[in-house]
Amino acid sequence: MAKQTASKRRSKPGEQEAPGTESKDSTGVPLRVAVASGPALYREVLCQALDAESSVEVSCRASPEDDIGQLLVQTRSQVLLFDYEALGPNGEGLIARLRRRSPGTRILVLAARSGPETVERVLRAGASGLVGKDSRLATLVRALRSVAAGEVWANRRATAQALEHLAEVSNRGAASNGHLTEREAEIARWVGRGLRNKEIAARLSIDEKTVKTHLNNVFRKLRIGSRIELALQGVRELRPKP
Repeated sequence: MAKQTASKRRSKPGEQEAPGTESKDSTGVPLRVAVASGPALYREVLCQALDAESSVEVSCRASPEDDIGQLLVQTRSQVLLFDYEALGPNGEGLIARLRRRSPGTRILVLAARSGPETVERVLRAGASGLVGKDSRLATLVRALRSVAAGEVWANRRATAQALEHLAEVSNRGAASNGHLTEREAEIARWVGRGLRNKEIAARLSIDEKTVKTHLNNVFRKLRIGSRIELALQGVRELRPKP
């Protein structure tokens, strides 16, 4: 049975966060994370570990028998941690259905393998990233917060290769995208290579907030809503306006 969690552990006075623990967002509200996994004991241990983090609230716990999509809508979960191997042979199909059912929930895949082929499959299905099952808890928390903020999370090399291939095989093209400015097109290409906003800002010697502004303009002009969709537009072919 799925379990919804209504309360959140609070730090005691004088208690310090463990090293590597992510802080809450600017609103001070913990990230609402749904966990969908197969083995009950594994799911329970994972949920307990996440719920002990001050920046995370486990909003629901789902098994393969549960209606995960309905739970995401009911609990208004911001991120779904999706156990790739435990939830059936058609993982990509389930990811795609969950994205349609709860478009406001980003999906982070938890998988034993994190190579380019797996990364490409889950990104194509609509997930926002993939984290290996051998990762440390602090890494998992960072990954959850990153995808919640609209970033793509996966092994750097695997992500770059997957996004490059997705861009190459995309049949959407970019012939109608000549209205981007030179800086917008440049940032779009760096996104397509798997770089995060902070890294793009460092490369271009500009403020991270400026990168976000340009990226929002790119999304608006191309009528897309995510970095993955930008990769699917064929970002390597984007051209700035004359």
